[in-house]
Amino acid sequence: MVLFDKGTYDKLITKAPKYKLITPSVLSDRLRISGSLARKAIRELMVSAHASQQIYTRATNT
Repeated sequence: MVLFDKGTYDKLITKAPKYKLITPSVLSDRLRISGSLARKAIRELMVSAHASQQIYTRATNT
């Protein structure tokens, strides 16, 4: 099943991890996608998962 077109998927992969806050409403507003598609996109951005916590953004040097 195809959920994204090529341009939207590329924008999701390149720009979304750089957002300060990643929520379904932010993704749907900035990428012009529906809320249900934004929720699936957040699952696509998962970097690491544990039983009680998931990481969705890149690690930064602090």
